[in-house]
Amino acid sequence: MIRFFSLCIAISLFVTSTLSAQFWFLGQKGKKAAPKSPFKAHSSFGFGAGSSTYLGDISPAMTLMDVGGKSLRWNAGIQYTRHWKKHLSIQGSFSYIRIAGDDNYFDPAGRFEPSYGRNLHFRTDMQELSLVGIYEILGNEENLPKRRTFSPYLYLGLSGLYFNPTARAKAVYDLDPTSTVPPVQQGWIDLKEKQTEGVDYSKITGAVPFGFGFRFKINKSFDVGFDFGYRIAFSDYLDDVSDNRENVPVVTSLITNRSSEWYAANTLADRRPYLLLALGGGTSGNPPLIAKGSDNYFTTQIRLIYHLKNKIDCPPLPR
Repeated sequence: MIRFFSLCIAISLFVTSTLSAQFWFLGQKGKKAAPKSPFKAHSSFGFGAGSSTYLGDISPAMTLMDVGGKSLRWNAGIQYTRHWKKHLSIQGSFSYIRIAGDDNYFDPAGRFEPSYGRNLHFRTDMQELSLVGIYEILGNEENLPKRRTFSPYLYLGLSGLYFNPTARAKAVYDLDPTSTVPPVQQGWIDLKEKQTEGVDYSKITGAVPFGFGFRFKINKSFDVGFDFGYRIAFSDYLDDVSDNRENVPVVTSLITNRSSEWYAANTLADRRPYLLLALGGGTSGNPPLIAKGSDNYFTTQIRLIYHLKNKIDCPPLPR
């Protein structure tokens, strides 16, 4: 009897579970799949800092391997990004960028000896406002918490620049060749006001920024990112150098032509051995390199990015 009741209970459970499964399957037929959540735009703020490198008349691109990291400077900036569409974001940013170059970085016996002989240098601080369009290569996810762990991107845009090239005044030193008194370095002077090439150029210009980067998701609110950006400026005077500096006014000649200075104004390196060699005809006599076109620079940044939460869309109250 006990075996009979056990068998009946087992059969009942089997039939009940089978019928339940069949009814569930029939109930699912004809139903549409739940629609995917639509993309929800959101915003983020970022802060970054990194390096900046200049390419122009004092340091043409071909000299990068010779100069090495000597012309490397710094930059810092803030960014606001609107993650607008699945593959499109818009970013506005403000950056403070320093660039520099120095003929004294070259080897006086190397292939850029004429540039060493020219003996020019500069330091320019720039304030840059940029607006760029960002192409999100893998696409943004539909909402903030589900954003990708790794997000690479490309960008292109337009920048406005305020720049102010400066250089150190001639070092003060004893004209006695046998003197052991060290040279005294002088302060920075505004090169634009000197009109070293007889050109009254504007300190305001534009640039075309483009580059790439990627973001790594740390948690639901923060990312860490890396950005590489190249800028093509509309001005050839970020370094205060454009032509070969001929026929300039006498009043600016001490700043325009610095090839006869005994000591490099920026590094205080002793140039007298080179000057003696040049006096004896031991140098090439070739003109220094001048880069064609406008000045360029590129930056790298490590960024910390904070994503703002989306506002909650509540259903309307019944009337």
